[in-house]
Parts: sequence; C-alpha cells; structure tokens
Amino acid sequence: MNFIDARLKIRRFIKKNRRKVMIVVVAIAIIVAINYVLKNMPEEETPRTTYEPNIAVMDSSEVPEKWQDEIKNRIDTFITYCNEKNYQSAYDMISDDCKNALFPTIDDFKEYVDYKFQVKRIYSIQNFSNLSNQYIYNVNLMSDFMATGSTGTNYGYLQEKFVFTEDDKNLKFAIGDFIRKDTLNAFSEDENLKIVVESKNVYYDHEAYTVRITNKTENIAVLSDQSVDNEIAILVNNKYRSYVTSSDVKIVLNPEEENTYTFVFNKYCDDGYAPKGMYFNNVRILQSFSGTEETRQEELDNAIRNYSIIINFNVED
Repeated sequence: MNFIDARLKIRRFIKKNRRKVMIVVVAIAIIVAINYVLKNMPEEETPRTTYEPNIAVMDSSEVPEKWQDEIKNRIDTFITYCNEKNYQSAYDMISDDCKNALFPTIDDFKEYVDYKFQVKRIYSIQNFSNLSNQYIYNVNLMSDFMATGSTGTNYGYLQEKFVFTEDDKNLKFAIGDFIRKDTLNAFSEDENLKIVVESKNVYYDHEAYTVRITNKTENIAVLSDQSVDNEIAILVNNKYRSYVTSSDVKIVLNPEEENTYTFVFNKYCDDGYAPKGMYFNNVRILQSFSGTEETRQEELDNAIRNYSIIINFNVED
C-alpha cells in the first residue's frame, strides 16, 4: 500500500466515524489540559509541627546545647521528688535566693508541693524566653490519668515557670516565676530623709524592691497616702510604673523612725527595658498628719517641705 492509498483510507475512516473521532480528540485535549494545570499548580504546603523544647517561643533564641540535657534531667528529677512528696530532696534543688524569696522554710515549700501536686503529675516543657545567661521554661503540669484512674475528661493543667541561671560552670534552679535577686544599694540622703534601695527580687511579671527609709527629722514624713498618682514609681522606658498597693496602705514615718518596705511594680523581665530609678514624687514633711481628706489641705498649707526625691540606678540606655 502506498502513501496515497493509506491517506485515502484514513480520510474515509474519519468521514465515516466523524462523531467518534471528535469525542476521542476532545477527551485527549481535556486530559492534556488537566495535566498541564495540575503540573503548574503551586504545591500546597502541608502543615508541619515540630517540637523544639529548647527554642524560645518569644524570640526563637536557643538554650546552649551544653545545658539542654541537664535542664531536662533537673526538671524531671524535681517533679519526680514532688510526686513522691520527697520534700527535702526537692527543696535542696532550689537556689538560695529563690528559697529566701518564696520558701524561707521547708514548711512553706511543703505547702507549695501539696497544692501543686495534689495528684500525680506528668509534664511537658517549652523554653519560653532567654535573658543573657538565664533560661526560662514553661512547665505544664498535667494529671497522670493512668496513675490517678481518671477518665481523662478534664484536660486542665497548671503552668509553672522554671528558671535556670548560669553561675560559673553550674546552673542555679528557681521556680514560682522567680528569676533572680539583684543587689542595688542605691540611695539618696538629705537633711530630712535617707532612702536606701537595698535590692530587688525579679519575677517574670513583676519586681519587688526592698527599701529602707529613715526619717531624720522631728516631724512626720509622708511618702505615700494615695492622694496623687505615681507617688512612688519606677521609670521604665521613660514612663512611670506606680507600685502596687491597696488604697489603705500609707507610707508614713514618725519622727526619727526607720522602716523597711517592699515595693512591688508590674514589669515583665524580658520586655527589653531596665528601670532607671525609683521616684518619690510626693514627699511631705509635716507638722501633723491625720490621713483624712478633711484635714489634708490644712496640713499641706502648714508643711515644712513638699518635694520629690529621685534615686538613680545608674543603668545604661
């Protein structure tokens, strides 16, 4: 069969089966088009979940590899001791600064353990934030359903912050959101008052300052009676942070009296700002003080002095 005969047969076949041929051609065209579209579609990203317990969720910084296993083992050992109510062994793991701030006695610590570990706990950990040589972990304490026989219908958990601080070649361990203790010994003194900011305990979301105040006069010194805003404050990022107190607390010293106070200020330890100083913005040296609204203006009119005191912490911007 020559080429012309073959072409004539193909033409007669197409003419005779035109409908079938068209269907086949259309079907092939559709298949080609679909393959082209699928081939050029962007790949759908499959959600990926990775568990990185030593990478901070706040800024993606990572705990040094040399400490990762030790931190995990410390947490596991501590929780095991607490589950077993081995109070002394668990207590001995905590840093002295943390003990002094939160658990001055073993009985104080027992109360913590008995409250947090009413049932046997299992846990998960996640590095939350890192501050230079301090590594803050969120530790979720969950009921051990296998151990307690619970149905597992209650999936609640307690979240604790455990903190590990490099100290020379060792790690100090703290719980209860306690971060560290800083010794300050910043002071201001004039003819009326001596104010010494001795130290502060830093927690994750607040700071507690120990302040010793001496009234050197024969008159009454009033530093706070909630009569104005920001009577006692710290300066953070050029903004005042007033100390946390109830409305009935007054800082008043009788003649030649000395008292030590704890002033608590709301401040996150990882906000990136260091307090520049403590401000006493409404210091009054009065001949008399009743603490009542009715006599306040009269007492101020007869005040020996009304002024402010700044105690700088000498921190860099």
